[in-house]
Amino acid sequence: VHDGFPLRLWKVTIEIPASPDEVLTRVLREQGHWDEDLLESRVVETLDEQTEIYQYVRNAMAPHPTRDHLVLR
Repeated sequence: VHDGFPLRLWKVTIEIPASPDEVLTRVLREQGHWDEDLLESRVVETLDEQTEIYQYVRNAMAPHPTRDHLVLR
């Protein structure tokens, strides 16, 4: 990429022995398995079959205070 910025563009691919539905479930519903800084998480409200309000708290970069995230996903 010749865009004038000194940072390089990296592209990565990986093959995962799971279906796309299994990967999506792992990312959306099982954050505690892969995010070691996660303290708590919950679905605040389900708006419809494809939309929900999700809240999670992470304790990253100690001694900084915990961060509370609220996401429309």
